[in-house]
Amino acid sequence: MDGTSGAIFSIFLNSLVYSLRQQGSVGEATAKVWGAALKQSSKALSKYTPAQPGDRTLIDALHPFVETLSETGDLKKAAEASRKGTESTKGMVASLGRAVYVGGSGFKQVPDPGAFGLSEFFLGLAGLNAAEPDYELV
Repeated sequence: MDGTSGAIFSIFLNSLVYSLRQQGSVGEATAKVWGAALKQSSKALSKYTPAQPGDRTLIDALHPFVETLSETGDLKKAAEASRKGTESTKGMVASLGRAVYVGGSGFKQVPDPGAFGLSEFFLGLAGLNAAEPDYELV
């Protein structure tokens, strides 16, 4: 992990641990507990990065995962939402992140790499198989 992604994950995961601890001894770590902690972590992360969905960054995968898990409590639905967020980055012109510096038109065929990696993690966490991409990673 390099660049900004490492810092984003570090901030987010540290905030997640803090958020879970703040909920105290609520018993079982349900999807509702996780959803609330993830929302708090996203809010904390927004203090350190201006990235929003639509910027062609890993936030395009993270945001729908957090929102869907918070709303539904369903890990599989949240992972699928993350995949859809990732797919939406195909053809999106980057406004933040490393992709801003990449020339050419290859971005039109592939999703943002950071979003792709994170959505694959979420799919694995949910026990779902990753879909075969309709593009070739070079």
